[in-house]
Amino acid sequence: MGEPDRQPDPLRVENPMDLLLVLLYARGKSAKDAEPIEGITRLQKLLFLLQQDIGPKQLVKEAEPYQYKPFKMGPYSEQLRRDLEELESAGIVVTERLDYWLPDDGDGVSEKGADFDSPTRETKRVESYRFSLSPDLGQQIGKELWDTLVPKAREELADFKAFFNSLSLRQLLIFTYEKYPQYTEASTIKKQLGLF
Repeated sequence: MGEPDRQPDPLRVENPMDLLLVLLYARGKSAKDAEPIEGITRLQKLLFLLQQDIGPKQLVKEAEPYQYKPFKMGPYSEQLRRDLEELESAGIVVTERLDYWLPDDGDGVSEKGADFDSPTRETKRVESYRFSLSPDLGQQIGKELWDTLVPKAREELADFKAFFNSLSLRQLLIFTYEKYPQYTEASTIKKQLGLF
């Protein structure tokens, strides 16, 4: 007699990649599941802040944290970058290339396009990326992880994402730099942010 078919154990948020997936699945300011996150710097900072007890504490306690170090734009995790590549290769995360036209004002941290009707400003092209869960496999995995969270953690994570994903990149960086200055020692943009 054969062994009975065994159902796989349900997914749980227990490592940093799971934390990334559940963050990508969470609702944000649009109030829609799986709201994308624009920009690798933004994604790095959101996960960093989430791990600093800014978001749902219980959720973060259950997941192993990403290791961050000071880098050019503040806290940075090489493991997060590698996980994104692995998830994209597996068809779980979709990375969409974006091009912005920015005012060439030396800022270097703005996210929105320039006013093309204003002939007094020069513009430059900047490349960025939008990260989202793939419509089928990624959202299925994200939902399965989401469904394991207690309602309070879901609400706190959605509130966290709605707030921090709606800030301009400049606002997000200034918040992160002021709250965690120990991660800014290698930064190349402090001056542009007005921080010395």
